[in-house]
Amino acid sequence: MESGYKVYIRRRQFAAFVAAIVCAFVFPTMSLGRQPKAYDIGRARDICDSITPEGPEGIWIYPDDNVTVLVLESQSISPTTLPSYNISVVESTDCNLEPGDNVGTLYATPDTGKYRLELFTQRKNGLLSKPQTCLASLSDEGETMIIKKEKSGFKFRFSINPSTLLPKMWRILRIGTSHSSSKPELPVGMVKIYPSYDGNGSSRRSPRFL
Repeated sequence: MESGYKVYIRRRQFAAFVAAIVCAFVFPTMSLGRQPKAYDIGRARDICDSITPEGPEGIWIYPDDNVTVLVLESQSISPTTLPSYNISVVESTDCNLEPGDNVGTLYATPDTGKYRLELFTQRKNGLLSKPQTCLASLSDEGETMIIKKEKSGFKFRFSINPSTLLPKMWRILRIGTSHSSSKPELPVGMVKIYPSYDGNGSSRRSPRFL
């Protein structure tokens, strides 16, 4: 017969094996920090339907570049920490962006509806890089998010090249922040497309007639 020590070791090894299986197959399906990946619009809708979206959470589109993204709260380090939100690509006509790419992060501030936005601007050696910081303001209805330069007096240094991500958005933003431009500043940002305020796909910007 095996000694009690050997039996104990075997039981510990078996318990460790079971724990590894649980971690591999159970935890990825749990809502830890709301960080599941969405690689198509259907999956993104399913994720939104499985939670109660709060604040900026939901599916948004950058209309200037025709890029659809999913905004979800990231895992909080502490209950007292202000929330942050991951921005991941769902659909894009830009070959530099792929579904599932995490293109940036929204950081909540003490000012309700105001966020610090960090967006990657380039892809280098397959990795997203060179984040640019801006300010993002969520509308009262939660259907639009306007992006502006970080602060007044901030000189917007940015060059547009073929590898730039969201090039049209950055181009408009750069023109709008130019002190030499006599044109009025153009609004730049995202429009929320799901979920709608009434749950039926309606938008206050484009009323849906019955």
